[in-house]
Amino acid sequence: MAEFLLDSDLVIWHLRGHASVVELVLSLARKGRLALSAIARAEVLVGMREPERELTLLFLDSCETLPATAATADRAGEIIRDFRARGVTISLPDALIGATALLSSIPLYTCNPKLYPMPDLDLRAVSI
Repeated sequence: MAEFLLDSDLVIWHLRGHASVVELVLSLARKGRLALSAIARAEVLVGMREPERELTLLFLDSCETLPATAATADRAGEIIRDFRARGVTISLPDALIGATALLSSIPLYTCNPKLYPMPDLDLRAVSI
């Protein structure tokens, strides 16, 4: 079972060698299992540079990838509708990543906390 969900931005900073992020990810890996939502995994691959392919895939494969299930899609849809009614726009990928963390009951580590305004989300903002 995964204990820490990593957002795509955090993974990218880690793979590109940002010292404080590398230190955090290594520290988390020593404490428990790292995970990515299937959506974050896709986002990382979209932004991958060709020379980074081998290292990127090695890291991604070392993390558990949590699937986007029907329950994840349902929760993400509810999140988007709820926030839209309050005049707040949340992208579908961010809603799916947030829903993954919520349904898995694990903290989400991100460098972009403003993307995840869900009050019941265990959000861990990472400064870069």
